[in-house]
This record gives sequence, structure tokens and C-alpha cells, in this order.
Amino acid sequence: MAPNERHFCRVGAIAAALGIVIYVVSALLHPWTPPHETETAFADYASEGGWALYHLGEFLGILFMSGAVLALAYRLRRGVPGVWAFLGAAAMLLCAGVYAVFAAVDGVALGVMVRRWAEAGPDERGLLYETAFAVRQVEGGLFSLQWLLFGIAAGLLAVAFFTTARGVLRGGWSGTMAWLSVVASFGALSFAITQAQTGYSDLSMTMQLGLYLGFAWIAAVGLYLFLVPEQPESDPTANGDRAHQDPEMRGRADAPGRR
Repeated sequence: MAPNERHFCRVGAIAAALGIVIYVVSALLHPWTPPHETETAFADYASEGGWALYHLGEFLGILFMSGAVLALAYRLRRGVPGVWAFLGAAAMLLCAGVYAVFAAVDGVALGVMVRRWAEAGPDERGLLYETAFAVRQVEGGLFSLQWLLFGIAAGLLAVAFFTTARGVLRGGWSGTMAWLSVVASFGALSFAITQAQTGYSDLSMTMQLGLYLGFAWIAAVGLYLFLVPEQPESDPTANGDRAHQDPEMRGRADAPGRR
């Protein structure tokens, strides 16, 4: 294996850890008022001096997580698993792109509107509240779409791992990662669909618990990249790749009588 491949996996493992830490710290600093308690939430947001910084921190965390998934796709790039891994990485990049818009709407536009609402006189407060509420609905839609793409990314990488495992019921890293990817995909998709159907609600807040499965999956991705930074010799995909690249091995595989 070329040294740059191992280095990419190490960078991906570090990116996964940094992404989770930065996102969690930013989220903890963010006011925890339930977003569907709109007026109370707006008052809390308006008093937060670091509102934009919290959302930029969350976006930075998502970017690091996306880097980890890119490294994972490169790690799984050989053969059929590479097709699904590439599609999964593409979905994760789209997720990061949607989150950039979400951060702009929630972290900038909504922050400006709730501050104007909090400072306005009685004659303007009603209109400014409805305007901020409209911005919040755009934010909620982006939040749903972001996690929908995250769930799709995890699901596609589950297929990549299932293809790599060649019999996942036997266990091993590929089998474990395949099932963890399925669980993360289910948690993210469940929340995304609920959020799209109900907006910010008691039910969607409960379903947000499924998002923790996504962060656990990113942590598992980082651990996988750190501990298994190369294709095992016993992996049929790895052998097939070497046979394709090594003329001598390819000749032996094609020789008459060879099985």
C-alpha cells in the first residue's frame, strides 16, 4: 500500500474525532430551548451574543465529518464496494452543502430577525415575529433535508461494507461497520421524515435521539480508518485489485489449468 493511502486514513480518523468534538461543543453552547416553543426560543436566541459562532462551529464539525467519510470512500474504493462508497461520499458532500445553507439561515438570518423582533416596538413586533417564524420554517426544512442526505450516505456505505464483507454474518470489521451504517441510516432517515412531516414538534424532538446514532457511526468510521487503514490480504477485493495491477500475478491467474 502506498504511504499516502495510510496517511489519508489517519487524516480521516483525526477528522472524525475533531468533527464530533467541535460539533458537540458548539451544540452544547447553543441555547437548549425547544425550537417549537417559538416565542421563548426567539427570546433566548436574541440574547445570545455568540449565536452565529455556534452555528459556524457546527458547520465546521460537519465539514470534518465529511472529510472522514471521503477518506472512508477512498479506503473502500476497490472493486464493487468502491462504487457504493463513492455514491455515499457524494451524498455526504451534499449533506455538508445543505448544512452550509442551514447555517446561513439559522445562524445568520434567524439571528438577525429575532434580534430585530426583540428590540422592536409594539407596532412592529407582530410582523417581525411572523417574519422570523417564516425563516424558522425554512430552517426546519433544511434541517430535514440535511439529515435525509446523511441517512442516504450511511445507507450507501452500508451497501459498500456488505459487499466488502462477503458474508457479513461471519462478523469482522466489514460486517460490524455494515450493520452500524444501517443503524445510523435508519436513525437519520427516521428523524428527517418526521421533521419533514411535522416540522419542529414534540415528536421531532423525540426523534432527534436517532441522530446520536449518526455521531456514533462517525466515531466508528474514525476508529475503522485508524485500526484498518489498508485492505486485508484475505479480502477478495484487495487480491483482485493486486491481480489487476501486477502483470505477473495476472499472468498466473490466467495460466491454463490454474484454478
